[in-house]
Amino acid sequence: MPLDPVALALAMSFTAGCAFIHALRRHADTLTLALSLLASGLAAAVGSLLAACNGFLPSDLVHSWGLVAAANL
Repeated sequence: MPLDPVALALAMSFTAGCAFIHALRRHADTLTLALSLLASGLAAAVGSLLAACNGFLPSDLVHSWGLVAAANL
């Protein structure tokens, strides 16, 4: 069976996430903040990826800070 590096990276990130949640299980406020920051970052990344695939992003990315700020609200 060949070693798939993508599957290995996904398994390692999942295991690290589980260990992180398990380590912070007694600190619910910190865990909630960390997971909400992670979720908003993932949403911004997916939105940016979809916008780039559809050609929605402006050519000058310096002026696109408003889009990034609005995506993180």
